[in-house]
Amino acid sequence: MKIIVGIATMNGREEQLKETFESLCPYVDEINIYHNGIEPIDYTDNAKFESLQRYDEPIYFFSCDDDIIYPKNYISKTIELIEEYKCIITYHGRILKGKELNYYKGHQAFHCKGANYVNRYIDVAGTGVTAFRTDYFNPIELYKSEYKRMFDLVFSLEAKKQGKKILLGKHDANWIKVQNIPLEKTIYGMEVKDCSIQNSLADEILRF
Repeated sequence: MKIIVGIATMNGREEQLKETFESLCPYVDEINIYHNGIEPIDYTDNAKFESLQRYDEPIYFFSCDDDIIYPKNYISKTIELIEEYKCIITYHGRILKGKELNYYKGHQAFHCKGANYVNRYIDVAGTGVTAFRTDYFNPIELYKSEYKRMFDLVFSLEAKKQGKKILLGKHDANWIKVQNIPLEKTIYGMEVKDCSIQNSLADEILRF
């Protein structure tokens, strides 16, 4: 089964993207990069999933971010977890603690660069460090979602609607390395001041 990577990028991330690409390239079959500054439509982070529509056969699909350096055993370890748990695997995300809470501050968060010592099921996947088999979950049209810069929630809501589980894989601190990006140029930095839509999407996940 082919191992395919999807990455969304934008102007100003060229150096970071190069590091990301080099950390993944030896271990996968294809890397699809959607450049929101060049392509006619800016899908923001949703574009990580644009390439899903190109594959008719089952694949291992890895959604990756352009500012992360992935460890050498990232792909092999993640595939082992996919096959063991038969679900979506991630290394970043949230357990939702209740409705009408602030998405960024009101739930239990797990950061990919921190340690997680137990495999556990969670509600929201961090799609910069997520993978799955497309014969289990294949949201090929999801990149067209009206919601931008909140794809973790859009993705996780669709998984919940389809009854698909998300597992946060155990890993050591700094196993995954996040490159230095100014806070105001990150999704968190752009969205944290007003996350009312994110709050609503999180509430919707809890309804299922």
